[in-house]
Amino acid sequence: MKEEGQSIFDEFETDEETGEVMIPRATVGVAPDLDEVSSAPAVEEETSEKGAAEEELPVLQFDFSFGEEEFAAPAQTSEEDMVLQGIDEALAAQMAASLGPEEAAPVQEPRNGKKKKEPKNKKEANSKSEPKKKKNLWTRIPLWCRITLISVCSLCLVCGLLLGTEPGRNVIYGLIAEYIDRNIGREEITPYPQPTLTPEFPRPTDSAENPLTPGATEGPTPTIQPRQEDYCYNILLIGEEALEYFGGSRSDTMIIFSINSKEKKMHMTSLMRDMYVQIPGYADNKLNAAYSFGGTKLLIETIELNFRVKIDGYVKVGFDDFEWIIDRLGGVEITLTAEEAEYLRTTRYITNPAYRNVVAGTQLMNGNQVLGYCRVRYVPTANGTHSDFGRTERQRLVLSKLFDKYKDSNIFTLLSIMNDCLPMVRTDVSKADMQDLLKTVVENRMLSLDTLRIPIAGTFEDARVGNSEVIQVKWPKNIEVLHEFIFGPEE
Repeated sequence: MKEEGQSIFDEFETDEETGEVMIPRATVGVAPDLDEVSSAPAVEEETSEKGAAEEELPVLQFDFSFGEEEFAAPAQTSEEDMVLQGIDEALAAQMAASLGPEEAAPVQEPRNGKKKKEPKNKKEANSKSEPKKKKNLWTRIPLWCRITLISVCSLCLVCGLLLGTEPGRNVIYGLIAEYIDRNIGREEITPYPQPTLTPEFPRPTDSAENPLTPGATEGPTPTIQPRQEDYCYNILLIGEEALEYFGGSRSDTMIIFSINSKEKKMHMTSLMRDMYVQIPGYADNKLNAAYSFGGTKLLIETIELNFRVKIDGYVKVGFDDFEWIIDRLGGVEITLTAEEAEYLRTTRYITNPAYRNVVAGTQLMNGNQVLGYCRVRYVPTANGTHSDFGRTERQRLVLSKLFDKYKDSNIFTLLSIMNDCLPMVRTDVSKADMQDLLKTVVENRMLSLDTLRIPIAGTFEDARVGNSEVIQVKWPKNIEVLHEFIFGPEE
């Protein structure tokens, strides 16, 4: 029986250091077994002085001056547990170093106490173990679009390398030259022979007034070395007129087309067909007679002899082919005077009567009309130029307009035109020379064309040979002007 004023916890031991009550673990929070209670020895209960009839139970008073946290016994870590904990930590560190942080990380139980659902198969395990990646913009594009885009980019890269580098451009020039060489005509038409005419107005021999005359009418043809420069390439353009009634052909149009890489210019020089010249192996005659006598070869030799200019190649087109080419190029805009229009309407220069409907002023003319216009010589031009001088002026005008019309065209347009027109043209220009000329023109951006006519004004006289009218040329001045125009001024 406890004495008055005595606490029930006085019977328990207290910790000397903390002052906490040491309650035996076996008696805290454990309900007693009924059997054990029944078998336990009876405890005498005290009664009051008034009597044993009324039983009095003791009042238990608990002093919970300490907090709830003090109910829990402090963790008692023995020296053995500390050693084992150190070993566990060392093993965990070694596993983390060898397996990596993800594999060595301990599996944590969910807070709600529920077990983690196991994946049904390997695919589900992989999908759940790895986070789902979002598709980027490239993977969202359809496959055919990606293939097309890659192809276009690759093509642009190749084009950039071809056009942006000199070796690449050389490849392009070579391919175009190969295409031209494969499609252009190479055959040489043998002209019909024509008897040599005896001149009635021979050219005078060398004299103080005309020291550069190529040679006399009689005697052997002198050996002349024509001028040639590495930076200049001269092509003879020939317009061939077939004469059915004559049984042969003649060069009605002769133009020296020059490409000068030094001055970065292109020149076009018309040679009048009625110039009275010396023809190697034949008596003196008109310039266009050389083609009738010996074809292209003799015509080139005649030009080199009389004009002292080396001809590097030729390009030849027949009148019928010229007409077709003009139509393929879409015609040419020509401005006619009233006199020119009247003459073309009333003559046979325009061979198709249906096209003799030209009028004064600017108009688009087709191939048949342009060919007739280029052959007119009996009416003056808009500049007042007469006879063969006016005819060569019209020819240069047509060629200049065609050049201006297509000089800015893209490569696909030009290839389409060449595909149709090249079979109508004959030439002896080699494939290697074509490639070099293409490179020279494109790399130097030659977009202008200068023109000249020989003989120049004030350096010729009209004369007659038999029933023919010819032009007697003063050679020194014409050769000087021609060389300066083609090769540039001498340094």
